[in-house]
Amino acid sequence: MCIERDITIGVCRLIQGDARAVLPALDLQADLCVTDPPYALSSGGSRPGAMGGKFSSDVYDNSGLLMDVVGWHEIGGPIYRALKPDADCYVMSDDSNLFSAHGGFIGAGFKFHALLVWDKIVPNRTRYYMKDSEFTLYLWKGRAVDIRHGGSKRVVRLARPDGAVHPTQKPVELMQLYIENSSLPGQLVLDPFMGSGTTLVAAIQAGRRVIGIEKSPKHFEAACARVRAAVSGEIQNMEHVI
Repeated sequence: MCIERDITIGVCRLIQGDARAVLPALDLQADLCVTDPPYALSSGGSRPGAMGGKFSSDVYDNSGLLMDVVGWHEIGGPIYRALKPDADCYVMSDDSNLFSAHGGFIGAGFKFHALLVWDKIVPNRTRYYMKDSEFTLYLWKGRAVDIRHGGSKRVVRLARPDGAVHPTQKPVELMQLYIENSSLPGQLVLDPFMGSGTTLVAAIQAGRRVIGIEKSPKHFEAACARVRAAVSGEIQNMEHVI
């Protein structure tokens, strides 16, 4: 069974499982996809177009070997088929994965429109150029549709979230901007790699329905907790407690 857990909280449906298997089983037609794929959770190895660059203990088995290595082309197709015609898709990436992500999603049928930038304001210091930004591929399925807030800037300056419960957690405000620009209230948002549930929290605050999928049991539990808090209106307090 590809779905390990399936929980509904308010307007949110949270599914634990591998998105590559879950999406075809759901037979979805979502209005929008906003997602931050787990590029940080694999080394990529020698496979062309594989997600890589960093490591996480979440993907190691007891032998110390990577449990899975996912190619960008393996996730682009299932996401494409899970969206309605003319739907938008926002896919986040770091610099080391940007070109592979672009190729994987264009190969799946998406059309590339713009590269959006999250300026993190307070960067992680390194010996080289600072890692002060991350990127979002803004893609279309089918024809172009105007965003709701025309003139939105491609570079968004937002501080990293306090009390993050996921190593690559994004600001809720960033996800909410994308959601509000590319969907209407009540429409269905998809995040096949929900992590700790930031997209779901943003969708709740924007008045959208949302489906999130997550493979990691730890991150799935964190997402459930954050979504429950958001539904009860307590998310702001909880973000500082966790």
